Amino acid sequence: MQMQRRTFLRVALTSAGALFVGVHASGCSGPKPGPHMAPSGNLSTAEFLTIEPDDTVKLGVGKAEMGQGTYTTYALLIAEELEVDPGRIEIVPSVGPAYQNGLGIQVTGGSTSTVEGWEPLRHAAAAARVMLVGAAAEAWGVPASECFAENGAVRHKGSDKQLRFGELAARAAEMKAPEKVELKKPDAFRLLGKPQPRIDVREKVTGAPIFGIDVVVPNMVRAVVIRPPVFGGVVKSFGADEARKMRGVVDIFTIEAGVAVVAEKYWQARRAAAKVTVDWDLGQNARLQTRELRDAARAQVKKSGLKHRGEGDVGDAFEAAGAKVIEATYDAPFLAHATLEPQNATAHVERDKVTIWAPTQFQSGAQDEAARRTGLKRGAVEVITTYMGGGFGRRGVVDAILEAVDVSQRIGRPAQVIFDREDDMRAGYYRPMMLAAMRGSVDAQGKVTGLAAHCLSKSVFNLGFFARSMVPEGVPTDVMIARSLGQLPPTGTLADPLATEGIASLTYEIPNVKVEFTPMNVGVPVTFWRSVGHSFNAFAIEAFVDELAHAAGKDAVEFRRAMLANDARKLGVLNAAAELGRWGTPIEAGWGRGVAVHESFDSFVAQVIEAGVVDGEIRVRRVACAIDCGLRINPDQVESQMEGCIIFGLSAAIAQRIDLVDGRPVQGNFDDYPLLRMHETPEIAVTIIDSNFSPTGIGECGLPPIAPALAGALFAATGKRLRSLPLADALKEAT
Repeated sequence: MQMQRRTFLRVALTSAGALFVGVHASGCSGPKPGPHMAPSGNLSTAEFLTIEPDDTVKLGVGKAEMGQGTYTTYALLIAEELEVDPGRIEIVPSVGPAYQNGLGIQVTGGSTSTVEGWEPLRHAAAAARVMLVGAAAEAWGVPASECFAENGAVRHKGSDKQLRFGELAARAAEMKAPEKVELKKPDAFRLLGKPQPRIDVREKVTGAPIFGIDVVVPNMVRAVVIRPPVFGGVVKSFGADEARKMRGVVDIFTIEAGVAVVAEKYWQARRAAAKVTVDWDLGQNARLQTRELRDAARAQVKKSGLKHRGEGDVGDAFEAAGAKVIEATYDAPFLAHATLEPQNATAHVERDKVTIWAPTQFQSGAQDEAARRTGLKRGAVEVITTYMGGGFGRRGVVDAILEAVDVSQRIGRPAQVIFDREDDMRAGYYRPMMLAAMRGSVDAQGKVTGLAAHCLSKSVFNLGFFARSMVPEGVPTDVMIARSLGQLPPTGTLADPLATEGIASLTYEIPNVKVEFTPMNVGVPVTFWRSVGHSFNAFAIEAFVDELAHAAGKDAVEFRRAMLANDARKLGVLNAAAELGRWGTPIEAGWGRGVAVHESFDSFVAQVIEAGVVDGEIRVRRVACAIDCGLRINPDQVESQMEGCIIFGLSAAIAQRIDLVDGRPVQGNFDDYPLLRMHETPEIAVTIIDSNFSPTGIGECGLPPIAPALAGALFAATGKRLRSLPLADALKEAT
């Protein structure tokens, strides 16, 4: 296979006699200096593969492992082409310009890890294999065609000769890198496409991995930050006389986030914090009320918004003779991420450098913000990425990191900040409150002739540090982001494409479509939440398609099939889920089935749910899920991600919400922000569509269809249309 135009190999012999292979992947702005550099040149957006004399295979990885299985995926990609056991590959978490993407940032998100690693990693491994085989052939004085790689060694076909990769590393590093390599065809895969165990199972079971909350640094202090009860509040004064006398307390002072209580141990800081009194200037956000925000959004959505998509004339479609026009408005609350490992970070600020240990999804953002905070250069900030107990977008925010930096800078010692659960839940950076006003028309034959959607939410791009960290100096933030995402409206201002994703990208065959967006300016910090805009927009569009089908007198699956004739992959998962979910077969009274199909992150997912209401409570007993994610690298991993998305999505769809009363978040722990429990978890059946398309994301795409499928099932079971999330609260209001 010929290398892609912007995929380059660099090879070097390290001082220890190891073979080093780096890949420069396509879509990057150009070489940048960074860590793990080969003497022969700098690389950008690279994953670095090293084969050492002792046969150790090390892979530098810039993506974070937060339970999604990226480390295993990357090890499998290398092992397949290099011909080694994936369990022998050591993952080295790495940070620096060499690991940045095409936007110039190092981040784990958007279900991009597999997509970005698919070709570069296989090219690196294949190139290393070719050079190792060439080195063995040279050593034996035989043609390379007589040699082959197998299980970490090169063997000779005509004899019992073999040399381990480690024995060949130094010689191979002196060879010229191949200009092109032949990658395996799918039918030749030894590992890919077959169930494989995760490479980190043993160490996780034995408690060996270091998560952010496990970090211990010599001479480290622990800090608890007392944060304002209202977003944007600031400290006017505080009283800490009693707290300062408590055992282990080192100091108490204000930082940007609030009042930092610093002690030798965490619980010393936590107990002392309870004795501190703070007088807050709460500011204008103290007037925020959830109900008033929702009412204001419903009024605003009746006006015109920024155009995100326009085809045909929806006005003509709605006014056509015989057209049946229906309208519906859907809304969803603010949502917390509720990662099981709460937010935390450890930092050590010294005179000329900063070291950060953190479970972060956004390493370059952490570097940039720490550099700004301390006045040092970005290159003086080292970020050590730990394992993390869930991310879901929340760990793309660097607030905990900056708090640790502030404390360390003041104290002069390494400092660790840990949020407790209430801190984690009430510190903001939620999924935005969202609303979508939908209007559609069907003709006498039951075909959809027009669809209009007006979406309203706060843009996640209001996150200041994110914008600062992803935009090159001198380029307007809105222009950079919009151009990068391919959606700069004629006005030249940023119309957040994530706010309408899943609706603006709709592939149903509808001749007249209009999609608008209005930003919701509210003083609540928001950020990316698992599947971002798709997490709500799939609910709005798929629930509304159900309503259109009902208005047309059509079966919900047949109605969708008729609009997907030219979208084979989406139609494929719809058909597979309908079969797996027993669509159209009898179901007992009080129970119903619902269906939804959605594309997100270039993957296609359809789900059929069986649900009902038992003793006034929503019960889901079965979920059938079909996914087309291109070539399935590890089927077990695909299934586990679908199961995780479904449980995560059901938790949010049924019961989760963050309310504001007088600006204060109400929910604070799992008693009032519940996760689906084991006894509430339905039977989940997953089928994966066979495909030879390149792999696409799986960490988020299983979530968007779950809420609309559940709403459809509840309508079938109860006859009630529920248009507000969470559905349990909507059901109570409808009863």
